[in-house]
Amino acid sequence: MEDRNELSRIVFGKTWVILTRDLTVMNPNLSAGSQGLVIGKLASYTLKVAFPRVTVGISWRDCDIVEGKTGVPTEADQPKVIPQPRTMGAE
Repeated sequence: MEDRNELSRIVFGKTWVILTRDLTVMNPNLSAGSQGLVIGKLASYTLKVAFPRVTVGISWRDCDIVEGKTGVPTEADQPKVIPQPRTMGAE
């Protein structure tokens, strides 16, 4: 999202978001393009998002609203990404 005013369009339990940033450092299931359902708010600008395998807090800057989709996302809605092996100190 480019502007915080877009947060007013979010309806908890109905609005889908798509990750615009790769967050696989936090969890291997959070690659860019993953879609989740906003189920709440953790802090003033942190959304609680349910993905098929994990529920996490995501900053409003790391996602965009998906228009026209409701319900819980499934594995079929997620991008097919092969996780990269990580070493200590890798970004």
